[in-house]
Amino acid sequence: MSTKSWIIFVTLCSLTALNGIALVVNPPRPARAAAHGMSYQDLMHDADFTRAVRSIAEQCNVNVDLGKLECQGG
Repeated sequence: MSTKSWIIFVTLCSLTALNGIALVVNPPRPARAAAHGMSYQDLMHDADFTRAVRSIAEQCNVNVDLGKLECQGG
């Protein structure tokens, strides 16, 4: 293994280890909605929220590959 390859390998291993440590030290927090501090589960069971999302989704196209939402009329 060449010196350059070895340096790249050690760097990638180090970054992977640091990422693992960061996840242990600072685990991701559950997402909270901006309105009324509702959780994802709360929103999924809220009839008004699901109705609003459906009405918007009917007017939009989602390009998952680009992470882009294109809506008609605004």
